[in-house]
Formats: sequence, C-alpha cells, structure tokens
Amino acid sequence: MGAYPYPRRHRRKSSSPETRSERKQRTREALLDAGLQLLDDRAFGSLSLREVTREAGIVPAGFYRHFQDMDELGFALIDESFRRLRQMLHSAREDRRDCKG
Repeated sequence: MGAYPYPRRHRRKSSSPETRSERKQRTREALLDAGLQLLDDRAFGSLSLREVTREAGIVPAGFYRHFQDMDELGFALIDESFRRLRQMLHSAREDRRDCKG
C-alpha cells in the first residue's frame, strides 16, 4: 500500500493543507466506504474490524477514534446506505423533471 495511509480512492486532490477535522471526516468516510464495499458480497456479522480497517487503509486502533465498536459502525452503515438511497431517489426525480421539460 505504500507510505500513504489511505488507498488511492480516498486521497485528497487538493494541494491546500488539510485540517485535523477534514482528515478525521475523510477517515470516517473511508471506513464507511470500506464497510459498504465489503458488504457487497457478505453479511455484516461476518465482517471483522481488521478487514474493514485494512480495506480503508488505516491501522485497526484508528477505528476506535471514529466508532466505539462494530455495532456502532453497523448503525452508521445503515444511516449511510439510506443517505445514499435518498440521494439516488432525489437525482432520479430531478432527471425525470428535466426530461419532461
């Protein structure tokens, strides 16, 4: 994976300095993305903390800066899934309105 602590898909593109809050949010998003990615082909109960952190590109101890335990991650994944679903539905409605003219 190299010296950079995040997989390529989670790296920032901006050259401006990143605040601690931005780094923390980016790491949380990386954990959520990793969890959702791993759930594509299996159940939440079969996920381990190490697998999620490995997929996110962080050390396992870093997980606890964002979530108390795997259950809290599970609830956050549900929230994130619904947020993404709402976003997709909103986009679909907007596209439909655009087509009607």
